[in-house]
Amino acid sequence: MTKSMIYSNPTKFLHWLVAGLIVSQYVLAKLAEQAKESGALVDQLALLANHKSIGITILCLAIIRLVLRFTNKPPPLPQTMPRWQRSASHASHALLYGFLFLLPMTGWLMSSAKAYSVSWFNLLALPDFVSPNEELAEIFLSAHYYLSEALFIVALIHILAALKHHFIDKDDVLNRMANKQSWLVFGLSCLIAVAAFGRFFELNKPQSAQTTQNQSVTKPQTSDLKKWVIDYDNSYIKFTGDQAGAPFSGEWQKWQADIQFDPLQLEQARFDVKIQSESVFSNDGERDEHIRSPEFFNAAQFPQSRFQADKFERTDQGFVTIGQLTMKNFSSDATFNFNVSELAGKSVLNGTATLDRLVWNIGSGDWADTSWVGQNVEVSVRVTSK
Repeated sequence: MTKSMIYSNPTKFLHWLVAGLIVSQYVLAKLAEQAKESGALVDQLALLANHKSIGITILCLAIIRLVLRFTNKPPPLPQTMPRWQRSASHASHALLYGFLFLLPMTGWLMSSAKAYSVSWFNLLALPDFVSPNEELAEIFLSAHYYLSEALFIVALIHILAALKHHFIDKDDVLNRMANKQSWLVFGLSCLIAVAAFGRFFELNKPQSAQTTQNQSVTKPQTSDLKKWVIDYDNSYIKFTGDQAGAPFSGEWQKWQADIQFDPLQLEQARFDVKIQSESVFSNDGERDEHIRSPEFFNAAQFPQSRFQADKFERTDQGFVTIGQLTMKNFSSDATFNFNVSELAGKSVLNGTATLDRLVWNIGSGDWADTSWVGQNVEVSVRVTSK
């Protein structure tokens, strides 16, 4: 064949690389289903995260492939090919390109709608184009599933047609795109993607939770300051964590606080905050169940977390206290930075804390692997008085 009758080397490389990654996507999806059925939830999280990352990679490669197709005219089809086969060939290519864009996008949108932001191999967090919405997530899930089934059928027809041209028609349609290097790219992309991202071996060993003894909590002394009357409707305790390289947020919907604070009487200031562990809400019921589970907060056995503080200092940004935070019956120091302002006659406290979840054994066993669930959790607090 002349050079004008075959595809360029970059086009052939991308074609077989994408083909191998698509095959690996089916394998990773099946492995994720098996992990869920066996209760290996960390493996399921990792497999789905890798599945999403490869999907985004396919989307980027599809864009490059489309640019190459428009800038490098593909070789003409054989003159002996009937018109209906030419039309079918053009239609199948158009469908395949459509699948390369629609499948990653529906998966991306589905994940965002389920309140699971997408990251690219834990390196780059991608934006969410839709807000959490369970009904919308189901729509995108169905679209993603049926598109994957349709891709399988169209790809199978595409393969059978190529084999028919090679073995029955004995023309050069298959040889225009395939050579020994092409098969090598296809095989290696399948093998490497499945082996590296299929959880057959660990790239990162899980970090074990810190084992420290329970510290005794000194009961805060009483204070003569008046307790704040809290407007709970305009107050919150929120948190932001990291899951598979992408942030997720939630809040504790049930909590009570005894706050006695006057910037001019810091020696009399007292905080006592009680949080109901079962009240977690992160826009995804399955994730909330994990957070309540024994591996995390064990809400059934330890229904309450508590923060107590009675020593305060003034800083350039406001105030700081190092109080005792008790979770799962374990207490340790926690630093809380905050400021207090007046707004329309009300006192407003805004503060933040960075917590190492492993100190309190939040996420034990396989969940101690910080490559899939971040080690630090950012907590933001707003308390408004009536």
